Amino acid sequence: MKKLLLIGAATLFMGACTGLNKNTVAYNTAKYDPAKYYVVAGEGSSKEQASQNSLDNLKRDLAQNAPDADEQGVLTDLVANASVDRVWQDKDAKNKHYYALAVLLRKNAQKILEPQMDQADAQLEGLTAQFSSTADPLADLRVAYRMQPVVTRRNALDEAYQFLSADRHHYNSEKFQPYKNILKEKLAAVLVGVDVQGQESKVMITYIVDALNQMGLGVVDLADPDKTLSVEVMTSIDGYDSKKVKGLIWCSSNAAISLIDHTRGGVTFARFNVYERAGTSRAEDSKRRSMESAGEQAAKQIMARLEAYLKTK
Repeated sequence: MKKLLLIGAATLFMGACTGLNKNTVAYNTAKYDPAKYYVVAGEGSSKEQASQNSLDNLKRDLAQNAPDADEQGVLTDLVANASVDRVWQDKDAKNKHYYALAVLLRKNAQKILEPQMDQADAQLEGLTAQFSSTADPLADLRVAYRMQPVVTRRNALDEAYQFLSADRHHYNSEKFQPYKNILKEKLAAVLVGVDVQGQESKVMITYIVDALNQMGLGVVDLADPDKTLSVEVMTSIDGYDSKKVKGLIWCSSNAAISLIDHTRGGVTFARFNVYERAGTSRAEDSKRRSMESAGEQAAKQIMARLEAYLKTK
């Protein structure tokens, strides 16, 4: 079993693992200045196993503390620049295992991350220069969509940078933050009117509004004259008793959905239906559950169809 010991900027975190002499690990780790080094310990039955486990533990700890960076593949170069600097066998321990320390020089981590963040900032600077001089929400949105993956990666790089900084500071946040702000602003400038009619409409509208908010788009009433797009939905519910199971009441929910572009004179660019059903012993519960399932499906499809339309329009 791998055992993880993390040396933080000021605190030593010990793994509660059998056979691990904490005093010895603490003694060896204390030889490294925490302001300069990031140190993680590992244990194994051989020198090789202890060494590999210390590197694996370092990678796992980085992934746990910088999950976005891990998803973006940022951590590979960082772990490659770590080294096993100390391996020993504790003669006084009951289990004659080996221990090792994986060491990453914080300065080296910064040298890896900083050029990548500078490159992302340069890309974002070039993209923001492409926004229209006059307000054109959909044209600007296409540029914003190109900014999104760059901002996501820049955030991930900064997440790793902040975790590995002795003082936990961000990198050039005064330069990066305005790009994040303008991305949010351009997304929110696309106003989507929402109108849901029919049975259990409040349940359906909640899922739709949440989906649009997740996309970062602005949500307004259908009557808003400044709306760019609209989502119009008509719901219906049909209830019936099960023919096979006594006391089971089925409800099926249907939603007819239209997506409309008001910058093109109100043209409908997508029209589709979602259908879901649920069965319980109470009609009201069946109705609610089936509409909730329909709402989830509607939200997913609306997000996918809107994004595909807006990126290619």
